[in-house]
Amino acid sequence: MQLKKIWIGLPIIMACTPDYELSKRELGDVFYQLDAGAVDILLVVDNSCSMQPYQQELANNFDSFLTYFIEGDVDYQIGVATTTVIAPEPYGGCTASDIAAVPLAGSLVDNMVVTADTPDASQVFSDLVNVGTCGAGMEMGLEAALQVLENPSAGLLREEAYLSVIFVSDEEDASPLPVNNYINDMRAIKDATAREVYNASSLVVTDASRCNATQLASGATLGSRYLDVAEQSEGIQVNICAEDFASIVTDLSLNSSRLNDVFFLNETPDLSTLIVSIDTDDYSSEVPCDSADYPWTYEEIDVAGDAQPTIRFERSSLPPTGAKISVEYNIAYTAEQEFTCGGE
Repeated sequence: MQLKKIWIGLPIIMACTPDYELSKRELGDVFYQLDAGAVDILLVVDNSCSMQPYQQELANNFDSFLTYFIEGDVDYQIGVATTTVIAPEPYGGCTASDIAAVPLAGSLVDNMVVTADTPDASQVFSDLVNVGTCGAGMEMGLEAALQVLENPSAGLLREEAYLSVIFVSDEEDASPLPVNNYINDMRAIKDATAREVYNASSLVVTDASRCNATQLASGATLGSRYLDVAEQSEGIQVNICAEDFASIVTDLSLNSSRLNDVFFLNETPDLSTLIVSIDTDDYSSEVPCDSADYPWTYEEIDVAGDAQPTIRFERSSLPPTGAKISVEYNIAYTAEQEFTCGGE
C-alpha cells in the first residue's frame, strides 16, 4: 500500500559561502513503504476443460508468486477454489467419480490453507492449483469466490488481514448477479467503507487478439466481468494468453503483497533536478537512478488518459517495509524532456 504523506514547498536555500554547495528544490513528495501485515489470498481457478496448461504454469511459478510476501515479511494465507458452482454431468473423459471429486461450491480445494509454516508449501500449492478440468463449462468465478468468503468454515479469512482475490480463467464469468453486487458483497465481508482492505485481480483474457489460434479454438473469450471487478477494486489485469507467466505471477504477487514499486508524484518534475532519498532504520542516503542499492527510473504512466509522473524502483530492489522515500524536484515548465539515467 502506498501512502503519500507530505507535499511541501521547499524553501530556496542560497549558498552562504564558497565552502558550501547547497541545492534548491521547489517541491518535495514523501512516501512510506508500509508493512502490509497480514494478507489472505483466495485464488479462484477455472476448472473447465480448456484450463490444464494455465493451471500448470501457475503451479510452476509458485516460488515467483511468493517473492514479495517473503521480501515484505508478509503474514500470508492462501486458499484455492474453483469456478464450478453447479456440478456438470459427466462429459468427454470426465467420469461420474471425476465430477464427484470437484470441490463443492463454498469450499476450498482439499479444505487447505497454505501459510508460511506449511511444510513443502511449493508442492502443496502446485497440487492445489492443478484443480483438474472436469468442472462446469459455465464458469461462475465471482459467485464461487463470494460463497467461499461468506463461508466461515472455509477457514481462510482473518479479521485483521487484508483480502486479495485473484481470478484465473480463460473464459467469461457466468455468475448470476451483476458485477457490482459481487464487488460490494466482497468488500462488505471486510469493511464496506474501507476500500483499501480488499482488492481483486484478474488473470483472464484481456484482449482476444493476443491469444493464439490454439487458445481461441479452446474457447478463450474476453473476461470483461472479471476485468470490471479488478478495475473497480484497484487490482491488476493481466492476460492469461501471454507467454511470460513468470512475469505475470510476480505482478500478481506484488499487488497482493501490498508493496509498491511505483510512487506517483504531485507535479511533473524538471528531470535535471530530481533527487531521490531513502531512509530506513539502518540506511539513509540519496540514491541515484543507477544506485547499487535501490535503482529507479522516472516514468509517465497513463491513468485514465492522463500521463502521471512517477518514480519506479526495480522490483529486485524495492524499498523495504518501513522505508521513507523522499523525492525533491523543481516543476517542469517544458514538455520536451527525456529521462536518461546518468544523463547520457
